[in-house]
Amino acid sequence: MCVKPEAMKSAEAARRRFDLAAATWDDNPTRVALARGIAAAIRGAVPLRRGMTAMDFGAGTGLLTLALLPDVGAMTAVDASGGMLRVLDEKLSGLGVANVRTWPCDIMHDPLPPAPVDLIVSAMVLHHLPDVPQALRRLRACLNPGGWIALADLDAEDGSFHADATGVYHHGFDRAQLCAWLQAAGFTDAAAREAHRIARPSNTGEMREYGVFLVTARSA
Repeated sequence: MCVKPEAMKSAEAARRRFDLAAATWDDNPTRVALARGIAAAIRGAVPLRRGMTAMDFGAGTGLLTLALLPDVGAMTAVDASGGMLRVLDEKLSGLGVANVRTWPCDIMHDPLPPAPVDLIVSAMVLHHLPDVPQALRRLRACLNPGGWIALADLDAEDGSFHADATGVYHHGFDRAQLCAWLQAAGFTDAAAREAHRIARPSNTGEMREYGVFLVTARSA
């Protein structure tokens, strides 16, 4: 796969930023509430079961991974940031969790975990991917037939959400467009719903509310 040098530079800058932020990532209560809200939305949209194998891509420090772990059998936490995964590994060790493995990986061009899974989830990751349709095609190859994908991200916004736009390629998404990309990537039954609301200062300092949606689909 040919990767443009500017895309590689942007990905590396974003990775460094997340590495530096990892140690205090979970200190933000808005992030913790967001992960819980997205987990609740996934439970309401996908028939989870204890025997499921799952992948959380862009897992970060594992806020969504650990929120969903009681509902599935095992989880692979994928992230490009080694700093984030080190924090997650420390959590797993402290909690004595044995059914989560971490997998360092940039989803756009690194090898993905080889074993197919029944469920793929993510929280606020898609806007960091330069080519979302390509990423969806790669993710579909990781799913068992009939497996589910459940992706949460920002509704289309005016660019005011991020104070630091390093590694940000999209100012949210149109839900219908994302559903169309899923259908084109070989998924079926794509549907979107409200998942959460985030109240936070915009990049100009004013308090704003931003919508987060969940889109789900199944591997054909």
